[in-house]
Amino acid sequence: MRQCRKIERLWKKTHLHVHLLHLKDLLTSFNSAVRDARVSYFSNMVSQSKGSPKMLFNTISSIVSPASPTASIHSVADCENFLSFFVDKVNKVRSSISPSALSPPLPTPTRPIILDSFAPVSLPELTKLVNSMKTSACPLHILHSSLFKSAFQSIGPSVLSIINASLVSGQVPAYFKNAVIHPLLKKPSLDPSLHSSFRPISKHPFISKILEKVVAKQLTAALDEHNIYDSFQSGFRRAHSTETALLRVSNDLLTHSDAGDGSVLVLLDLTAAFDTVDHHLLLERLRDWVGLSGSALEWFSSYLSERSFSVAVSMFRSSTTSLTHGVPQGSVLGPLLFLLYLLPLQHILSSFKGISYHLYADDIQLYISFKSHEMSKLQLLHTCLDSIKAWMVGAFFS
Repeated sequence: MRQCRKIERLWKKTHLHVHLLHLKDLLTSFNSAVRDARVSYFSNMVSQSKGSPKMLFNTISSIVSPASPTASIHSVADCENFLSFFVDKVNKVRSSISPSALSPPLPTPTRPIILDSFAPVSLPELTKLVNSMKTSACPLHILHSSLFKSAFQSIGPSVLSIINASLVSGQVPAYFKNAVIHPLLKKPSLDPSLHSSFRPISKHPFISKILEKVVAKQLTAALDEHNIYDSFQSGFRRAHSTETALLRVSNDLLTHSDAGDGSVLVLLDLTAAFDTVDHHLLLERLRDWVGLSGSALEWFSSYLSERSFSVAVSMFRSSTTSLTHGVPQGSVLGPLLFLLYLLPLQHILSSFKGISYHLYADDIQLYISFKSHEMSKLQLLHTCLDSIKAWMVGAFFS
């Protein structure tokens, strides 16, 4: 580029055609080099994403889609308005569910205890975990995550003491349970003047993510060992993705189509599902459907209690309000806890023989196949949908 500027100045001084041709050749070479470097850069990013569909999706999305802008906030009052909107949205969903409409509870399974305490971690384990974590920005950070990682050799023993004290005592420090929300526009085409056009993106203290990763690793190991997951749940699980969900459902439907069968597919989506999770019911699921007890169950009770959040953009920040329901979005454990909250749904869906299903987090696919003379099977699908609706009401879903 420096050479291009030099020849450009020379051409402007002499106005000789030979200097203009030289400049064009240099610009062509420069643009070609930039293009090749860009191709090489993104090819390398795609190669590094091998085996990680999430990373691959984020890489491609960053190339083809512009970043969604955050909300245009010019005062603390704007933050307060967003805070009220996010709180009221969830409260409206929950208040629309009448207590008289709550479904009777399902039979409690006799699940053996799979985890009654969390094991303390060693400093080498914790160091390896911290080094593998991505840096993130959060107004709650006492020390920026990049500095936190750089200084971990010095502060590691102190952090280890805090993490292990929480694991052993079954208590989560209050600071770990705070979050800051950034409103992010869902799609560039939406009206940025409407609060409903934005989704809440939660930011948590870096040290709280460290603790959650330690807990998630031990909990996931127990879930895998005892086969607790729903076999047909593809969300937030290792070696599962939207691809595995699509392959299974499309393969089943195509197989029946090849056999001359008709099929009906019903797609269900929930409104603010992660935000309406009932904490009391979630703890019951962890105890009865998963098999947690002792200090491990106490840890999750502490983790869910007395949580709070505020809305912040740029230099402005709202007041803090309590988070009395929902799994913490943007957290490490939130998606995993949501899957465990849905475990009773597996019991309902699997009880309807002839109906197949697949889940991806809160997206539910129900499908049934039948011969031309078996149209009466559709009544079974109606009955299944009624059972799902009744359970969802009791689980505070809409």
